[in-house]
Amino acid sequence: MADRFQLLKESFRNLRNTGSVARSSRYLCQAIAEKIDPSKAKVVVELGPGDGVITQYLLDRLTPDAKLMVFEINDVFIDHLKTAFAHEPRLILIPDSATEMGTYFEQYGITTVDYFVSGIPFVMLPEALTIDIASKCRNWLPKKGLFIQFHYSPLLIPLYRRVFGNTDTDFIPLNLPPALVITCEKE
Repeated sequence: MADRFQLLKESFRNLRNTGSVARSSRYLCQAIAEKIDPSKAKVVVELGPGDGVITQYLLDRLTPDAKLMVFEINDVFIDHLKTAFAHEPRLILIPDSATEMGTYFEQYGITTVDYFVSGIPFVMLPEALTIDIASKCRNWLPKKGLFIQFHYSPLLIPLYRRVFGNTDTDFIPLNLPPALVITCEKE
């Protein structure tokens, strides 16, 4: 319980970086995880996993030979993820910014990413940084690859359409606050 309180406190303390005041609901986690076809998901990348609640749903969805690389910049969340997933061989924790993904993909011999799942609060970041990260994700996806972003506002949907082409949006009312899952397919 103390761990959950510490994570909630960290969310409030760094709201600009975490973008959330509550843990993602199981409904939001399920909606995101169900977008992933386990037979096609050999490399999945999660950007901004926070406390790892969505991370666990992703791992539950993936096959034993898949890899899940997660990028997190918050030290409190990094420490929590290290402990929570210490015995998970499919998870590669990268304590660095998503802007550096290419360096790590090369280091791990990753040539394409089948799915990106993002909890980065892009609506709170400069547009140039959002475009930079989204474009990097697009470049690493194969044709028909998916970028899955959750938000609490539809403001950036036009930006995702510009970067990726196709977008689809699902509304998840049973989350605090209600959320949108924006799925972008590389054309």
